[in-house]
Amino acid sequence: MSVKTELVDQENEQIIDDISEHIVVSEPEVDEDKLAALKAQMAAKKGIAKEDNMPPRIIEKKRRTLNLGVIGSGEGGSRLAEALYNLGYSALAINTAGQDLERIKLPESNKILLEYGLGGASKDPQIGHEAAQMHKDLIRANIKEKLCDAQVYVFCTSLGGGSGGGSIDTIVSILNELGSETGTPLVVITVLPMTNEDAQTKKNALDALSKLSKEVQAGRVHNLIVVDNAKIETIFSNVGPMQFYGVSNQAIVEPLDVFNTYSSMASNIKAIDSMEFSKLLIGGGGLSLYGSMTVSNYEDDVALADAVINNLTSGLLAEGFDLKQTQYCGVMFLANKDVWAKMPSSSIHYAMAMVQDHAGTPQGTFRGIYEADIKEDVVKVYSFFSGLALPDARVNELKAEVAAQLDTIKDKNVKRNLNLSIDTGTTTVVSDADKVREKIKAKSSIFGKFTKSVVDKRKG
Repeated sequence: MSVKTELVDQENEQIIDDISEHIVVSEPEVDEDKLAALKAQMAAKKGIAKEDNMPPRIIEKKRRTLNLGVIGSGEGGSRLAEALYNLGYSALAINTAGQDLERIKLPESNKILLEYGLGGASKDPQIGHEAAQMHKDLIRANIKEKLCDAQVYVFCTSLGGGSGGGSIDTIVSILNELGSETGTPLVVITVLPMTNEDAQTKKNALDALSKLSKEVQAGRVHNLIVVDNAKIETIFSNVGPMQFYGVSNQAIVEPLDVFNTYSSMASNIKAIDSMEFSKLLIGGGGLSLYGSMTVSNYEDDVALADAVINNLTSGLLAEGFDLKQTQYCGVMFLANKDVWAKMPSSSIHYAMAMVQDHAGTPQGTFRGIYEADIKEDVVKVYSFFSGLALPDARVNELKAEVAAQLDTIKDKNVKRNLNLSIDTGTTTVVSDADKVREKIKAKSSIFGKFTKSVVDKRKG
């Protein structure tokens, strides 16, 4: 039975985790003043905290809830596909530029070059669209062959480029066609432009995001995960330029892999099961927000709640989400045995209370508490919220940036045209003697030497 079929069978089932379950049998006392202070902190939290990018090592042999079949289109999408491939997922990379594909560390047989014109799309989505349309049979054949065991398709693309953004219509159509045959749902991970990108890139991003939103509304995309490069620039500002994409892409895909991995594993305390993760990933019917945080001062009973607050306000994904729209949310807490022994029993309650408070009344709230082979004396917290609408604040910010940049370009063009027609201050009446002198001067110049061999064959 496919994941999609299982979800349909259970679409009327409301799975809401009872957050009264916790590590010890007795119910801990929760200080209402502390809870009120945490809520006030949630409302006031504005800063961005740096994330720990090292994923926890898992005690038993790695297994996963879902086989993800990954398709990356364009340079940004191919880098994300490479990051997921490095975690053990099957992946393909697609591009119109051969030199960009060369840098992607996938088997050559998993790279699809869309030969079109001179190569590359020069930020023109129409070129990306036409190239994908010309090669759609090749794309379809490779997906069927290389991703034949996929239970969920994950399409990765940046929005601002020509190859990735321009190929969206074609690739989503192919994946829907194949998915309808096998019951394989589609998740899209896409990337908003960096702060310093040009107006064309940002305009492309808005146009492509509009297309993907319509695909979500039509039910052809089951989850849209929007990553904001403007936030990633800030979070990883100290990372060198040669390492930036590797580090940031790893941070983008790691929480998804952690949820997919640990939801397949048992817990001595409380697990998020495979169906719960499936609902998080493909059951929300909208956009998703996720993040991770590392907690070192875990002996403070509100430390995990602080981490959840930071996850909600400082995640890698776009700002401006209204988490009250959440359909499904999940939180995972991972630590080693010694850490759990020192953890106050009320910590999980404070943390989950903040999740419930910020997410309103989700259809399902899931939590997992796992003993993991983490060498550091820390707790790792991962949160996932699905079923959200577009982040209006970030979209409106992009619109304003595009409008301002286009106005600047228009003003520059007007000034350039004025400069080209400027009055030189010379008169049109020149004496014959002046004409002769100018001709002699020109012929004696360096440039004039290159014209001496030119014979004027025009008849007088």
